Amino acid sequence: MATSGPWLESTPWPATWWNLNVQLEYWLIHGSNHLELDAVTRALSEFRGHLTAEVAPAYRADSLGIPRTTDAYLVNGGATANTEGYGVGIPGQDPPTPEVGNLVWALHNVWLSYRHSMDRSVLRDVLFPLLRKAVSYYLHFLEPGADGKLHLPATFSPEYGGNSRDCNYDLMLLTWGCRTLLESAELLGVKDKLAPRWREVLDRRAAYPTDANGFMIGADIPFAKSHRHYSHLLAVYPLYELTGRTPDERALIEKSLAHWVGFEGALQGYTFTGASSMSALLGKGEDALTYLNQLMTRFIQPNTMYKESGPVIETPLSAAQSLHDMVCQSWGDVIRVFPALPAVWADLTVHDFRTQGAFRLSAVRKAGKTRWVRLVSEAGAPCVVRHGVAGAIDVRDGRGRPLRYEDAGDGAVRVALRKGDSVLITARGDRPDLRITAVEPNEEAPRWGLPTA
Repeated sequence: MATSGPWLESTPWPATWWNLNVQLEYWLIHGSNHLELDAVTRALSEFRGHLTAEVAPAYRADSLGIPRTTDAYLVNGGATANTEGYGVGIPGQDPPTPEVGNLVWALHNVWLSYRHSMDRSVLRDVLFPLLRKAVSYYLHFLEPGADGKLHLPATFSPEYGGNSRDCNYDLMLLTWGCRTLLESAELLGVKDKLAPRWREVLDRRAAYPTDANGFMIGADIPFAKSHRHYSHLLAVYPLYELTGRTPDERALIEKSLAHWVGFEGALQGYTFTGASSMSALLGKGEDALTYLNQLMTRFIQPNTMYKESGPVIETPLSAAQSLHDMVCQSWGDVIRVFPALPAVWADLTVHDFRTQGAFRLSAVRKAGKTRWVRLVSEAGAPCVVRHGVAGAIDVRDGRGRPLRYEDAGDGAVRVALRKGDSVLITARGDRPDLRITAVEPNEEAPRWGLPTA
C-alpha cells in the first residue's frame, strides 16, 4: 500500500516507502491472525524481476535491492534513483546515499510471515532466494580492516543524514540476513556454496559502533540530534538479536533508548511506537504504555487519524503492533504470554492471537493474575511457552487429560504438540471459566472530535 493509505486527499507521500513504512504497516497482520493481508510477501514474489535494476549494473548477476520508494509494482519512479537509473547505489560512493538494507528489512517481514504460518513454500520460494541475493550485494563490498574484522564502506542510515562506515542499519541487517540464510538452508536441506561466506561474516564482522551514549549511527557518526527513525537500533527491535540477556546488554539497550528519545524536535508518532515495543521487549509495561500515550496525546488528530505533513498510515498500524508486543511476544522460539502489561491492565483477554510457530493463543487475566493459557498448534512446531501462571500448574490437553511437559526454565514449559493438538495451562487444581467474553474497560474511552464551544 502507499504510505498515505487510502485517504483521497493531497499528500506528500504518494508512494510505497521501503526504509521503514512498509515494514510497520504490515507487522500487525501476524498477531491479529490476518495472514491473507500479506501483500509484502506477494508483491516481492510476483514483482521480483524489478529488483535487479535497483542495484549497480556490475552486480546484477547475483544481487537484488529495493530503493527508498517504488510504486505498488516495485518499480522505482525515479524519485530516489541516481543518474544511472538504479536506486540502491554503491556503498562507499557519495553521491548517492544508498539505503542498501531496505530489501533485507522488507524480507524480515516475509520471514515473520513464514514463522507465523510455518508455510515452507514461503521460506523456499520467496524468502531464501530473495534474501540470498539481497545479502550478496553487501558481500561485494565487505573488506577486512587492520583489526582483522570485516567492515562495510560508507552507507546511509535512513533519515539521519550523512554516510558512515559500518553503519548500524546495514551491519544489523546483514547480520540478521546471514544468520537467517544459514538457518533457512538447514531447514530446506540446501547445501549452498555461499554458506561458508555467511558464517565468515557472522564470525568476523565489525562490532556494532557504540559510544558512551549507546548505539551510534555508524563508525563515523555519533547519535547526536533528534531523529524520529530507529534505524540504528534494529538489532534490538524488530530483529531481537540483542534482547538484554546480560546486565551489560540490557544497560546498553536502556541507555540507547533513552538517548534516542531524549532529543526533541524531530520525533514523530512512530518514534513512540518503536520506543513502546522496545520497552515491552525489556518487560517494562509501564514505560510501554507511557510511550503509547505520548502518541495519543501529541500526535493523534481530533478525528482519530494521524499525519506528518499529510495523512500517513504506518504509525497507527505500528501502534497496534506495540499493543501486540505488550500482550504477547514469540521471538527466539519462546511464546511469552502477557510479558509487558501495565498495572492498570488488570483484566485482559486475548483470543486466537497468532504466534510464531503457527500457534493460536487464547488467554485470560483477571485482577492482575493470569488465569489460563491455551495454545492450539497448526503446524506441530516445538512449543515452549512462558505462561505467567503463578505457582504450581496443571497442563492438560484438549480433552482435559493431563499432558506431559518439561520445565524449560525462566517460568516456561516445553510441551510436545502435534498438528491440531492443544494445551491448556492453569493453576494447580483451578478450573476457571474458559469462555471468551468481553473485558470491561478500566477507564472511559476518549471523546473524539473538535470541541463545539
